[in-house]
Amino acid sequence: MSEHGPTLSRAEVIGLLTELGAVLHRDGLHATIYVVGGAAMSITLDSRRVTRDVDAVFRTETDGLRTAAREVAARHGLDPEWLNDRVTSAVVGLVSDEGQTELDVPGLSAAVASPEHLLAMKMLAGRERDLDDLVVLFRHLGITAPRQAVETTERVFGGGYPDSAPPLEYLELLAEDVLDRLGI
Repeated sequence: MSEHGPTLSRAEVIGLLTELGAVLHRDGLHATIYVVGGAAMSITLDSRRVTRDVDAVFRTETDGLRTAAREVAARHGLDPEWLNDRVTSAVVGLVSDEGQTELDVPGLSAAVASPEHLLAMKMLAGRERDLDDLVVLFRHLGITAPRQAVETTERVFGGGYPDSAPPLEYLELLAEDVLDRLGI
């Protein structure tokens, strides 16, 4: 994620993705992406949350998509990498996301990660900066015990954890920390 540049609200992210679709459509292209991270949190859970970029897995040809994204960036004074696929390695092993929200506009089909998938990805990332998002996700999903968070993570990844994943004991400690923040 870029630490510089404007923050994007839920409405702005949706507007940018819609505009991206229009550029792709104009150029006779259609792209499919899977949105994760802060942008997915904003779209699916919290209209007040902001992000600086859109992390996504590009499920189709990327050259035209990257060119269109840079065009949209130039129009709005955004980082040329406002739409990026640096998260691709983090979602290896994910099982199908049945709870995803769809944004389907001419030129672009965007699947947005479900709360369960966001929880699993943020649990495995285990970063300090993800704790606030984990609090929101625990509350939304009704998680009241560390084991529930770990089981959700296991179910989402279907045992196909990335090599860089922390041990299960760490996930339980992380979940305890999040529950402490919730006062549970």
